[in-house]
Amino acid sequence: MFLPMARIQIIGTRRCRDRVIQVLQAIGSVQIDEWTVHKPAIHPSSEPPVSLRDQLAYQLTRIEALLSALPDVPGVAMGDYDSYCERPPDWIAQQAQADVETVAAQAQEITKLREQLQGRLQSLPRYKATFEQLVPLIPPFLNLEHYALAAVWLTATHETALALIRGQLEQLTSGACEIITRHVDPETVAALLIFPKSHAAAVNQLLGQENIPQIRLPAELSTEPFANALQRIHEQLQSIPTQLVQLEHRENDLSLRWRSRLQTWKDVITDHLNQIDLGSQLGQSEYSFRAKGWIPANRLQQLQSELRARVGEEVLVEVLPTLGEEKKEAPILFQHSPWVKSFQPLVKLLGLPKYGSLDPTPLMALFFPLFFGMILGDVGHGTVLLAAALWIRRRYAGHSAVRSLAGVVIAGSLWGVLFGFLYGEFWGDLGHRLGMRPLLLERGKEIRALFLLTVGIGAGHVCLGLGLGVWNAVRTRARHLLLEKAATLISLTALFVLLAILARWLPKSLLTPAWILLLIGLVILIYSLGKVGVLLGPLELLGALGNILSYLRIAAIGLASVYLGHVANQLAGFAGNIVVGLLVATLFHALNVTLGAFTPAIQSLRLQYVEFFSKFYESGGRPFLPFCRSRERSSHTIIKGEK
Repeated sequence: MFLPMARIQIIGTRRCRDRVIQVLQAIGSVQIDEWTVHKPAIHPSSEPPVSLRDQLAYQLTRIEALLSALPDVPGVAMGDYDSYCERPPDWIAQQAQADVETVAAQAQEITKLREQLQGRLQSLPRYKATFEQLVPLIPPFLNLEHYALAAVWLTATHETALALIRGQLEQLTSGACEIITRHVDPETVAALLIFPKSHAAAVNQLLGQENIPQIRLPAELSTEPFANALQRIHEQLQSIPTQLVQLEHRENDLSLRWRSRLQTWKDVITDHLNQIDLGSQLGQSEYSFRAKGWIPANRLQQLQSELRARVGEEVLVEVLPTLGEEKKEAPILFQHSPWVKSFQPLVKLLGLPKYGSLDPTPLMALFFPLFFGMILGDVGHGTVLLAAALWIRRRYAGHSAVRSLAGVVIAGSLWGVLFGFLYGEFWGDLGHRLGMRPLLLERGKEIRALFLLTVGIGAGHVCLGLGLGVWNAVRTRARHLLLEKAATLISLTALFVLLAILARWLPKSLLTPAWILLLIGLVILIYSLGKVGVLLGPLELLGALGNILSYLRIAAIGLASVYLGHVANQLAGFAGNIVVGLLVATLFHALNVTLGAFTPAIQSLRLQYVEFFSKFYESGGRPFLPFCRSRERSSHTIIKGEK
């Protein structure tokens, strides 16, 4: 069912507006609608503190960036959240900025150092491999005080260019030079150029003109001799991983000290931004303001008491009448038991029902697991799915969506175990071999009875949907819809009577009344559909019959599972080896259980959405979104009514 909603109007003096907004956010039970201009004297506020809002938004952006950069390390929670929510926004902006500046400076330093170390960790191995080839080429007697070295790589195909370079280099240095080469691999040649330091600029210019790249050391090693540089590279490659670990510890310590505080600032600033935005949506004159919205009826008295205690007599809460279309605009807040609540996400897939219409969630909680169990229908399969769903529900206790899905599977599995006893099935026909007997029917053999059972359930389900459609039409005074649903229901009833007479379940004396009833139903159905009713009326009736026959999928898919279980057990017997037989049976039954988790769910949902809900369901509702603190919204504790 839906929690009853009350439409309210809040009227107060201009000077208490911000305090009222603050209290409404703290209470977290009122959904405020944007003000629509009706009178010139009442208009949306056009004076939000834009500069302050921009300042808060800027700090919020910086805080979110820091939170995304810092590791998620649990720290000590900032305990002043509630009191900070009461502080003025300019004070919040100043305090948050001071903390952000402190954290940002340290975080940027850590990030910069990490990037530098990671860059070295990627580049130094290349230098190491290069200079391990070049250092052995350096003459041991070379005087590095007067001579310079230049290292280059050349492909083997360009090795002839060394002769040209040698000639130009000798001419440039008057013969005071040497080129030492070494084949690093069949495709690459390393060359070491030795020349007087006084010719370094000219040599560099020469290599540049010939487009021969030099192998240059990193800046911090550029003044080191090649041998010393190679030793330094070895040392750095060994020390960098340790430095990265130390940086990680520094970052974790920073997150431990600041992450919870930054998250609190994020929540507080978000709340203040929402307060500023709401202030711009309220109706406002020079001396007063007005707000309209919705509140659960059971929270109205608490709202009035809180405003009176925390604001005073300058604010008034007035309950407005809701008539006609206005009532349909009320937001939706479900009030269900924990068991039924698991099925809310399945209903919401079609969109929320309109306020005041029929809440289909309890019906979904009844029929979905029933059909699921009818298809599954095996004690062994149902027990495995039940155990898996219970484990998942416990393992992911903090994830509402996963818990809801697990609750749906638990309900379906329980019905699957029950129908397993009714069908006498335990891991296929293993139950029969062990002496298990069906309490209702053996669906693998009594196929005709199974089909009649599923069609009968389908007829009842569709007729229930049509009956709910009639009730909905009466409640909303939708005359044509009432005639259409009632006529379809009458026509189906007449057809059921005719079929029962043909099957000799009812006396032939009812034949004429049944034909008359069918004719009346068709005439009304044609009339309700207007000018095209002559064509659409019979099609509508045939569509309803098709909906009923669609429930045969319950029997057909269930039989497929039965036969797959039989095949698994027979193949296990043919294996001739108990180990191989158990392995084959396990694989086939695992496949059957997997299919039993998905196929019944999909088919049951289809029967609910297409064959059942289409007869009465009225979507188009909007969710209840109260104006509340961000921390309360994220923890799903906004309203205790949705249970």
